[in-house]
Amino acid sequence: MGLLDAGLATKGADAAERLKILKRHGQAFLRHATPQKLWNFAKAERNRIKGRTVLDSLPYILKIETTNICNLRCAYCYDDRRPPAPGERPYGRMTVAQFQGLVDQVGDRLFKINLYGFGEPFLFPETLDMVRYATDKNIGVAVSTNLNHRDPDLPRRIVASGLEVLIFSGHGLSHETAGRFMRGGNPDLALGTLAAVIEARRAAGSRTPFIDWQYCVTGFNEHEIPAAREAAKRLGVDQLRCIRPFFPEDAPADWFSSRFPRRTASGPDAGSAAAGGGCSWLYRAAYVNWDGGLIPCCRDPRDRAADFGNVLEEPFAAVWNNGKYQAARALLADPSRRDLRDGILCGRCPATRPAAGD
Repeated sequence: MGLLDAGLATKGADAAERLKILKRHGQAFLRHATPQKLWNFAKAERNRIKGRTVLDSLPYILKIETTNICNLRCAYCYDDRRPPAPGERPYGRMTVAQFQGLVDQVGDRLFKINLYGFGEPFLFPETLDMVRYATDKNIGVAVSTNLNHRDPDLPRRIVASGLEVLIFSGHGLSHETAGRFMRGGNPDLALGTLAAVIEARRAAGSRTPFIDWQYCVTGFNEHEIPAAREAAKRLGVDQLRCIRPFFPEDAPADWFSSRFPRRTASGPDAGSAAAGGGCSWLYRAAYVNWDGGLIPCCRDPRDRAADFGNVLEEPFAAVWNNGKYQAARALLADPSRRDLRDGILCGRCPATRPAAGD
């Protein structure tokens, strides 16, 4: 798995879009580089190539979910916002102090923080305080948002926070399309807020945040892509990405587009996640839930039993090299190690699936 697939939402992006993303992240890499970060990066890549289980490096990208609370109920997202079952992570939010403590532990190794998960970050004003804190520590911050907010001062505060990348999730232009996908949302409100952010950026004479419009393509919104491209150009959006949504294979037919059809045993992307595809998360990145639960990726954030540890209760470095992480890396290096599968999230991942005949 390449760097761009380490939680950077490129599934389905075409070659030109991926090249733009690579260029942007390369520029951010250079912008935030320090000798300590570069040394940690070199060690992390050496550890990944050698398949080591105990690392002398820390992740250089973090995905931090400051909240799993959302103002919308997007189709197929987070189990339709149902109440948590016993043993599942409740709804909540991280405090500024908790975020600062986490950044103080590992921030001098980080090039980037993706400050979002399965909630809407801008529901709470402290999110921008977190962005400012990380930015002042020379860390590039990205936030993904639906921009369904009526706060007239939010666009100015977004720009003033130093946010490097704003990912706008807008999956259609009309109420018939976007409203079907993003239930409870208002595309007119979202696009108005987007325009206000771009205007605030212009008024401040700032080049940030980079505006990345993420458009999940379905059968019922595919026809609006040309209009979305025109709207993006008119507003001053920096990039529009048409990507593959993550729907169950038994979803209705019109949730699948001609661009991204339903997968079959022999269809598009079949076997793409099979053994041999590899995984870089265990060396480069990690996912921190709002309550501090650390998991190697965003595969299953609801199940608390999947946590490898809690970085709000114990040092990050200790969790990063604990028994679960060591077992996961050993399993990735040798998928035939069936004895390592039980009890770790990575044991259920296609990247650790044994090759046929093993």
